[in-house]
Amino acid sequence: MIGRLKPNYSYEEEAFGILTDDDLYLDCVFVRPRDTSDEDLQVLRVWIPRYPLTKTSTIACARQEVQSYGPAGKIAHLVFDLRGTGESEGAMLDKDFATDLKSIKAWSDERFGTKINFGFLGLPELSKGGRVNMIPVRPGVVMETYYYGTVEPGNPVLLYLSTYGNFDTHDDALCLGLAQAGYEVYGLDPMRYLLHASSGELLTPKQLNDDLNIACEIIGTPPTLIGQPISAGLALLWAALNEQVKGVVAIGRMGSAFQAKHIFDLEQGHNYNLTRYVNRITPRPLTLVWQDGTLLGGDKREMAALYQASGEPRQLQRTSKITPEFLLAQLVWQASVST
Repeated sequence: MIGRLKPNYSYEEEAFGILTDDDLYLDCVFVRPRDTSDEDLQVLRVWIPRYPLTKTSTIACARQEVQSYGPAGKIAHLVFDLRGTGESEGAMLDKDFATDLKSIKAWSDERFGTKINFGFLGLPELSKGGRVNMIPVRPGVVMETYYYGTVEPGNPVLLYLSTYGNFDTHDDALCLGLAQAGYEVYGLDPMRYLLHASSGELLTPKQLNDDLNIACEIIGTPPTLIGQPISAGLALLWAALNEQVKGVVAIGRMGSAFQAKHIFDLEQGHNYNLTRYVNRITPRPLTLVWQDGTLLGGDKREMAALYQASGEPRQLQRTSKITPEFLLAQLVWQASVST
């Protein structure tokens, strides 16, 4: 089931099927730097679609990432359909995705050996409390969100941003816990959105704000933003630029959210200087969170500068672990000081 290579000025695509341990074929597209051999590849990242989505929404992400490193890059990406979706074999009700992932890892070991830096991006299925929800923000650009509803309609809405490229079981549990506490939660892996959004042109703060405006219109209720490390920078910028945002909880490192030259328009360096924007959040509440025990947990100079540049109401918190209880405490404080 080997397909032909499709050349591009910096990458090429190889279409094929991977046979699982239970004899199903998974439809795959391997996106690789054009001038790099298998032996010279150093990193392989596998984009996992959320059930029941197909690989269509992740191909753009893989292409953008591989293209950013040029034709001699050392990083390749694999996108695939889970069993029973897209072009893969299997029944829709067969959700043995663990076998799918095991088989993909076995294929990687056989083709590249175990020395390559291998990793999965995402998880195939959310908890029973969450479901995939696509928000179209403009032609060809979607926000792949994960919706956690509540029993009562009209409850407060949260837009939760995971660390770039890594909406995992911990994020799923946090979103589920917040939903069980009475919030309507939209989870987001910003990297998937950003790669889609920048596929045509580099992103400016204005374009990011325009996209959020459309998302807020579709959601229907002004959200409070929660940003995990790295994504916290995007959460701060969105809150500063968009008056629909009710408040923001920003955790860990923030400025590094805007370092990717293939995503953001960095020609004018001040475009993404958060200290220029953060004072616009007031009088809406701002919580900055230092997380102990992780390299992404915060930068002392950055956090001090942002706190000094911001206005009231604001608070600075420190914790070793981000739990639903900790986040709920911040949301309760924000509700108490909101005008």
